[in-house]
Amino acid sequence: MLTSTRLIMIFLLSFVYYNLVPNGSQWLKYYVIVATILFILNHILLFLEKFKKWSLVYILIDCILSFLYGILFPSITLYLIFFGVIAVTLFLSISDKRILKISSYVFLIIWGIVAFSWWKQTGRIEILENVISGSFVVFGAVVGNLIRKLLEARETMDRQFEQLQSSHQALSEAHDQLQNYSKQVEELTTIRERNRIAREIHDTVGHKMTALLVQMELSKVLLKLDLPKAEETIEVCENLARDALQEIRLSVRTLHQEEEEHVAFIPAIRKLLADFFETTNLESVFELSGDPTIIPNYLQPIMIRTIQESLTNAKRHGGATSFLLKMNCSEEAITMITKDNGKGVHLIEPGFGLINIKERIEEHGGSVFFESFVGEGFQMNVLFPLLQKTWRTGGRND
Repeated sequence: MLTSTRLIMIFLLSFVYYNLVPNGSQWLKYYVIVATILFILNHILLFLEKFKKWSLVYILIDCILSFLYGILFPSITLYLIFFGVIAVTLFLSISDKRILKISSYVFLIIWGIVAFSWWKQTGRIEILENVISGSFVVFGAVVGNLIRKLLEARETMDRQFEQLQSSHQALSEAHDQLQNYSKQVEELTTIRERNRIAREIHDTVGHKMTALLVQMELSKVLLKLDLPKAEETIEVCENLARDALQEIRLSVRTLHQEEEEHVAFIPAIRKLLADFFETTNLESVFELSGDPTIIPNYLQPIMIRTIQESLTNAKRHGGATSFLLKMNCSEEAITMITKDNGKGVHLIEPGFGLINIKERIEEHGGSVFFESFVGEGFQMNVLFPLLQKTWRTGGRND
């Protein structure tokens, strides 16, 4: 739209100058025709992307043609309208302030030269007409500058919009990937939890049930051969069944606490100790230091399961009568110590339960150390770093 308007103005101004050519000045008519063709051609080339690098050359040619209009047609200020059109083009296509400042000085010099030429030829200068026409040049420069800034702002907005669209697309893809990853993690977590539960049932209840079946088969034989021995065997079966039932109850209680997201972690530990005392008469002391609310939710199930395993081992293997649980909570790490007064062992050979506990602790970046001496009971030291985690490969940690 702007390009068409400027072409129309150039054509109309050229038509006016053509009609102002005095009779007998045929060469002036030729000049107007040639100048009009050059004006239009330069204007078209200015807005072709292929020829934009020569824009200053085209503008310079237009300035020369306009200057000659001022010289060849004295006292006619229409040449300044040409400069107004040139000013729009210049400030629209050039953003270099240094070039624009030089161009402004060049225009003032040309304006002065033309005015001096008029004064030499006619002896007078039309000041009011020059001021009015000159103000159009200033107006053209302002309009061209505003339009250029508007176009640059539009280009910036379009570029930012494209970047926003690209970012949105990338975020959408990342969101989809995260959703897929979340589903995979959920599936893997479910499978892992199923395997853990199956492993615990196999290692605890399954072991006891196998021993129970063996003892029951033995009691059948002893009922016919040795009644007192058979009664002892049945009593052993009763103890095995009671232990298996206790294992099932503790496992179900622990799973139930995990499902409740451990809202009351410390009360859950106290209830575990109290329930174990009711069924086994194992006295316990729980010492807590620090703020337990900083314990992450994902560590709470393994800590409860560790305490449960320690209680079971203290009673079943150590024959303990008292149990001590110490827990320290700090911003750097969570430490937990379990100790009983059982018979202890000279050489620690971790069974299924301790091995499972050790694996789960190490999976969460923690470490565990087992310690026992004959007649001094069994002690377990657990550490969960919160600021820095370490996974060790090879060697012995127990």
